[in-house]
Amino acid sequence: MAHKKTEPKKEAFGIRSLSLSQGSNRTLGLLSKDASDFLGWTVSGSAVVRGLLRYAEQQGYEWARSQLFPFIEQEISSGVVWGKKK
Repeated sequence: MAHKKTEPKKEAFGIRSLSLSQGSNRTLGLLSKDASDFLGWTVSGSAVVRGLLRYAEQQGYEWARSQLFPFIEQEISSGVVWGKKK
């Protein structure tokens, strides 16, 4: 009797909605297209965002604090805010 081949379980996805400026949406589209050209298959914007999040996760807190948070602060300072300041 042959054994069943077990496949690794995939992580469940959470559905999120993003609000992007036209420029950010254009950048996401360009990254998606470039990734598709590089990898040889269609890459969605969601896959690009997940890849960016994986990269950020690997860099650690000090990287986020020095390299990422200034861009987040700049984005908030541009006037598009969906929360309250703590």
